[in-house]
Amino acid sequence: MIPWVLAMMACKPDVSPNETAPPDDSPSGDSGPVAVVDEDGDGFPAWWTTDDPTLADCDDSDTSVTPETERYVRPGTFWRGGGENADTQPAREIELSPYCVDRLEVTNRQLVTLLEERAARGFDNVTDDGQTIYDFDDIDDHVPERIERAEDGSFEVLDGYDDHPVVEVYYWSALTYCADNGKTLPTEAQWEKAARGDTDQRSFPWGDEVPDCSQANVRPTWEGEGANTVEPCVNDTVAVGSYPDGASPFGVLDMAGNVAEWVADWYQPQYYETSTNVDPDGPDQGWDGYPADQPSLARVSRGGNFATGYAAIQVFTRYVEPDWASSNGLGFRCARPLTPPS
Repeated sequence: MIPWVLAMMACKPDVSPNETAPPDDSPSGDSGPVAVVDEDGDGFPAWWTTDDPTLADCDDSDTSVTPETERYVRPGTFWRGGGENADTQPAREIELSPYCVDRLEVTNRQLVTLLEERAARGFDNVTDDGQTIYDFDDIDDHVPERIERAEDGSFEVLDGYDDHPVVEVYYWSALTYCADNGKTLPTEAQWEKAARGDTDQRSFPWGDEVPDCSQANVRPTWEGEGANTVEPCVNDTVAVGSYPDGASPFGVLDMAGNVAEWVADWYQPQYYETSTNVDPDGPDQGWDGYPADQPSLARVSRGGNFATGYAAIQVFTRYVEPDWASSNGLGFRCARPLTPPS
């Protein structure tokens, strides 16, 4: 545990299976029309037949997967980096293959479902290699545990927190949850594109406007002297999806504030200077160089949390997280790459 707490729903379109997408809308770059496919009949066309993220179905064989659960991020370039921090420079265009990302952060109830399923298979709150999934031993902050053990050993969510984003999870916890659902964590680049979009260099998911408490669950101030005297909007997590006005250009919610999110990458401060410009997946190893005499393995989190200020929730800001850490302000969402059918 690290003590850094201080620190749209799409409407279903009327789509006919016989309609065709315009030639330029083909994700594969074909010059001819693409027949719209809606195999599961949920009213949303398969992602490879449209690049409109408000309509694209990431899994056209599963009626539970729609733009309300996963958002399609079309292939192409976006602008990565920016701001004044050295570790977000140089800012430049990065090209990514298509992928889908969870519209919302993973909730306490969803993690409890995983814990119960794994316990039934003999893995009681541990990964396959024995690492703890949920940190029940946090005693160093004011925020209550959102998940508890019942007398019979089962898992219970604290009243009112079912739909809040799960926290007190480790990097490997997030990987385990995503893998059990056929997904993985987004890379830093995937996370940033999903938050920023691919048409401009905005600072926040909704644009360059500094937010108020209607767009994000955050401490409404810039970091600096006196920042901690400004009260957070809520000073706790809120249910996922509570800020539709804070949606990203791809319709992803809660990419700023509420809880920060684990991403797949190791942290290296100079990584942007050396990374590839096409589908970067992070350095081979990472570390936190502070204090200099006690460096530790480190990952990255993105998005800031309910107690951080504006700088932390900017789409390009990178936060260093010890590889072994959990926090009451740190959760995750999942993503998965996409390959069109042959």
